[in-house]
Amino acid sequence: MKKSLPLILGGIVLILGVVIFLIAKKPTTKSPLVTDNTPLDLPLNTLPLAERPFITLSPDATGRSLDIAISGAPKEGSMEYEMIYNASGKQEGALGSIFLGSEKQPITKSILLGSKSGGGKVTYHEGVTGGSITVTYGETRLKESWNYLHFDPSDPTIGSTDARFSVLFPKTALKKDTVIITMKTFGYPALEGKVISGPYGYFPQTPVKVPVSISLKLPAGEHLNPTIFEWNGSAWKKLTTKLAGDTVSSPSTGSVFLVTAE
Repeated sequence: MKKSLPLILGGIVLILGVVIFLIAKKPTTKSPLVTDNTPLDLPLNTLPLAERPFITLSPDATGRSLDIAISGAPKEGSMEYEMIYNASGKQEGALGSIFLGSEKQPITKSILLGSKSGGGKVTYHEGVTGGSITVTYGETRLKESWNYLHFDPSDPTIGSTDARFSVLFPKTALKKDTVIITMKTFGYPALEGKVISGPYGYFPQTPVKVPVSISLKLPAGEHLNPTIFEWNGSAWKKLTTKLAGDTVSSPSTGSVFLVTAE
């Protein structure tokens, strides 16, 4: 027993040495440094209405593309847009970039409601009903919805996506199936006064040469001297405004409207 004790102790020492060696050789594990290059989502529609650029969508002569018109935007940098829309029950989209310093504002660009192959073949999307468009420039991100409608003389009233703006046409104002875009526009040309509704607009494929009747719903409550203004492309015009409950209406020949109140 006395002779075997040194052997046992030696074995223990050897085992401890191997364990210590393995621990010393084990690589130290550190948490990897993760760098997230994904840009943070910008807040949506936080820019005051009066400070937003004036942006509209209107159908071209074929109704197969939409023209985006931009004014009052910064005169440098670029504006990215993302359009999402429904076509025959499917979701389609279009992306693009507009260089704001490349030309004088208003800038107008065409957005195809379809796709184009590498060889240049165009496929139009059928059954378009409307969608949304988001624009981003600098630290600003804005989004609005739009309707893609067809004029029907048997039911000549159209409206906005939120049902707070409507237009009643004379039955002979447009040809059947004429494309009309309705939307709450991005911003509006400068106008003094407190805006309580709008701006809304309707944009037909062909011009309307007769007056229409427009209506806008106001926030519930008391309204002191609400007045509809229409934009005729170069200036605001005050309309004779009729108030019934929380709705104002007026005959009009303009295309973009808002309501002010005292």
